[in-house]
Amino acid sequence: MGVEEWSTDSIKMASGLGGSILSNALGIPFDRFRVVVAQDVASAHGLNKHLLATFQSPGAAFTGGFARISMKQIAASLNLYVPQEIRQEYPFASAFGVGVCFSPILNVPRMMQLGRISGNSYPETFRNTFMSGSGLKAYAQNTAMFAPGEGLRMMMCFGMKDWIMPRIGGKADAHEVQATTGVALYTAKMACIAGPAVAAVETTFALTTETISTIHANMHAKGGAGQQSFAEVVKKTITPAYTARCWTCLLYTSPSPRDS
Repeated sequence: MGVEEWSTDSIKMASGLGGSILSNALGIPFDRFRVVVAQDVASAHGLNKHLLATFQSPGAAFTGGFARISMKQIAASLNLYVPQEIRQEYPFASAFGVGVCFSPILNVPRMMQLGRISGNSYPETFRNTFMSGSGLKAYAQNTAMFAPGEGLRMMMCFGMKDWIMPRIGGKADAHEVQATTGVALYTAKMACIAGPAVAAVETTFALTTETISTIHANMHAKGGAGQQSFAEVVKKTITPAYTARCWTCLLYTSPSPRDS
């Protein structure tokens, strides 16, 4: 049976499944790359060294992958719970509200991912973060930093997607598309327009809070006596060069096909 005989829902389902596999195959390693660059607060190593270290083995490349997939799936699901008519009428406001209101939930798998990348196991990260008073305090502080950026990120990712998709052919009939240019080529053209536009805007809006909360989570994961205060680390770290490094890395991890 050819693709032209598939139902519209089947075509969308197959396209979404293929996109999600590609998204995670590339997104997990590049997300780890982004995190280790943000954790390198002294900018001691170049981006090329961090990139090579990320892809040195499958184990290194996909560290924290389970937690990342969980977070992205939760975010996508929460966005879809918003009625379609509201998302069409208020794409940016509805996505921002979802990001801010549900940031305590979204930050759970994110903290697990950051802890795993820092070298701790998932059980150890869970115990350190959610089974002690100091851990819960650090989680609450981190969520307070993470929430505004997550709201802005979802606003400029899901919101921008909901706004731009009808304008670049997102409402076209799947069978007509398959009969003319083909689904793969058509969606590739859409991605070439939407991907860079959404990624650049989303990255800029989420840069500050995402980077600062990553530094905070890494400090909590490492702990130890004699550690500098968070304010001191941020003051020394946030320089134009460091910010440019983080922006570049964030750009590679936003957005992904699962956001469509």
